[in-house]
Amino acid sequence: MKKLLILLMLLPALAIAQGGPGGQGGGRDKREEMLESLRVAFISRQLELTPEEAQKFWPVYNSYQGDLRKIMQEQREKKGSELDLEERVLNLRKRYKPEFTKTVSEEKFDRLMKAERTWGEMLRKEIQRRREAGERPPGMMRPMPPGGPGGQKNGS
Repeated sequence: MKKLLILLMLLPALAIAQGGPGGQGGGRDKREEMLESLRVAFISRQLELTPEEAQKFWPVYNSYQGDLRKIMQEQREKKGSELDLEERVLNLRKRYKPEFTKTVSEEKFDRLMKAERTWGEMLRKEIQRRREAGERPPGMMRPMPPGGPGGQKNGS
């Protein structure tokens, strides 16, 4: 029930970020900004951070996210194996764990790891749902007509 409530809260913001009713989206930067804001709100709710914890937590988290983005970018450029990526991400998490546990409890660190997985799953499901419904953000290619680029069916 809690996940459903969170998803329902995310849907209008995702629609606006994708150029749905009430907004044109404003491009990739605006969508990324909106998703980042939603992710921060989601993680904050999941961890139930006190103001003191939040003040210490977010700089560490932002640094962690920057390093994680670098790993992902390198992965895309080098086209490394999935196993190598998972190992690098695990090593990054192990390296950051002491910094996180200086700002929040061990339990909240574990909740952070779970919240990140949950966020990713929710996002993937929403993207899949939108693809299946034929929704797409502005600027994306239109789906190919039945029968291929020429729109002809059954080779006619």
